[in-house]
Amino acid sequence: MLKNAYRYFAGSYFQLIPLTIIIQACIGSIAVYFLLQGVPTVWDMIQLLVCVAATTMYLGAILAQVHVRKVFNIFILGLVVNVLLLIIQLIN
Repeated sequence: MLKNAYRYFAGSYFQLIPLTIIIQACIGSIAVYFLLQGVPTVWDMIQLLVCVAATTMYLGAILAQVHVRKVFNIFILGLVVNVLLLIIQLIN
């Protein structure tokens, strides 16, 4: 499944950059919204650091013009991290 997604991503790389940036930013900001509801604890701040780092790492990889394969892997990693943080916050 990831192989097909990578082939599509690599074939339409420049067209998908704006879309993936919007996806990362939206999911990351939703996770941050739920993280910062109420009084944030140290655990919330650690989760916030992880969320921001995952999103920024993807944006930095695009700006640094890293190889397409690495950009794709970082996108998937950031997406998984942000969705997991969102799920953790929705459970609490």
